[in-house]
Amino acid sequence: MADLATTEPTLESLTRTAGEALRRALSTRSDGGVLSALVEDDLRSALGGLEALHSHLESLVEELLTSRPTPLGLIEAADDAQAQVALESLEESLGSLRRRLALAAARLRAPG
Repeated sequence: MADLATTEPTLESLTRTAGEALRRALSTRSDGGVLSALVEDDLRSALGGLEALHSHLESLVEELLTSRPTPLGLIEAADDAQAQVALESLEESLGSLRRRLALAAARLRAPG
């Protein structure tokens, strides 16, 4: 059984921890909780998009590393429709994250 003290944090727990840290930093602001929750959601969404792209690329590599790749296997591995959707979602998430972090930065500088 793994020692809990040495267990690697998950992306989900890191996202939650980051959201909580921002929430504490914005605690004097009435809208700090909402803004930090939105940042946390954007971060979670962006990380989900990265995971989908990573999974797609892993599948491509696995197919290329087979002893005898088949034409059908290569075509199926190259089907990137889901990866394209994930990439578009990632772009949206990163744009939203950038805007919200800029807003958070401005609110941290402004008096409560």
